[in-house]
Amino acid sequence: MVKHKSLILALVLLISAGIACNDGSETKPAPEINTYASIPTPADPSPKGDRILELDANAPENEDFNQTIFLARELGAESIRLSVYWDDIEINQGVYNPDPNWLAIANQYYSAQNLAISLTISVLDTTETRLPDDLDRISFSDPVMLERFIGLLEYIKTQLVDVKLVYLAIGNEIDGVLGSDPVAWEEYRDFFEPAAEYARELWPNLPVSTKVTYDGLAGSIMENAQDMYRNSDVVMTTYYPLNSDFTVKDPDVILNDFQTLADLFPKKEIQITEIGYPTSADNNSSPEKQAEFIHNMFQAWDDHHDQITLISYSWLSDLSPSAVSELETYYGLSGKEFSEFLRTLGLRTYPDSGENKTGFDIFQTEANLRGW
Repeated sequence: MVKHKSLILALVLLISAGIACNDGSETKPAPEINTYASIPTPADPSPKGDRILELDANAPENEDFNQTIFLARELGAESIRLSVYWDDIEINQGVYNPDPNWLAIANQYYSAQNLAISLTISVLDTTETRLPDDLDRISFSDPVMLERFIGLLEYIKTQLVDVKLVYLAIGNEIDGVLGSDPVAWEEYRDFFEPAAEYARELWPNLPVSTKVTYDGLAGSIMENAQDMYRNSDVVMTTYYPLNSDFTVKDPDVILNDFQTLADLFPKKEIQITEIGYPTSADNNSSPEKQAEFIHNMFQAWDDHHDQITLISYSWLSDLSPSAVSELETYYGLSGKEFSEFLRTLGLRTYPDSGENKTGFDIFQTEANLRGW
């Protein structure tokens, strides 16, 4: 679900200033790791192996973005998430002129940092359809839609010439738009499957899929969601263990939920492309609950280390009030519980230079024990 623009805006400022260091030499020392007696140290953690640990590395107020990236590396991050939107890129039919050009910015900055990116082209995005205006009323099964998207893919390929890609997702939390309409799912699948096939020609060996929420995969639209993955390379899902009122579920629910995913797709690779746990009391949570959830997250990942190949944590720092307000408008949702869910997902606080929450240190400890 969650997304924000502060990360990209920070990149714009860095590149405009000619800053692209990759050794962290001008950053502050990493904070010392604290341990907490209430959370046990894993007795036999699984080595990282080929698994990929990813972060949405956003910066708190007044912090140099290079310091943010330094801290992300200290937590074991190997790649960063990037979402782009079709209607932001193709401004007229066949005319690609994004302003700013997030793709080129990310290509320049992250390649210099020797970090990979995971790319999502959000043609569908949780609650929104993100298409050029002239395509807005055309069915996804119309050949024109595929033809135009192929042009978009070819443009994106020209912008990402240096940075390594971890995966490509065509659509983000598509169940939020498609709902329970089987015709809508079939039309999107008619578009997605040939679009993914063409993307594989442009990026050989790159996993290509689409994202569905965990509740979509395991809930009432399970059949439609599962059918979407019949010809995908991997299953991609987003995971926030929340009740319907945005209060958190118990931190250990992830152990059973990851098992449910494995049982639903026993022969498929799975990527957890977003995962997070807020800390606000308004969500019936706390920093200690988040830390416990992170401990359980690594344990659940170990339990399925051969099948779950990527986890992408949301996010490094809490959001500013203005960023929360922007997201409330985008999703068309409001209320204290929703805003606090968005605001407090970070491993660090937002004001000033940011302070580590309990979860930051547990995250670092768990990751380091496994070789990240």
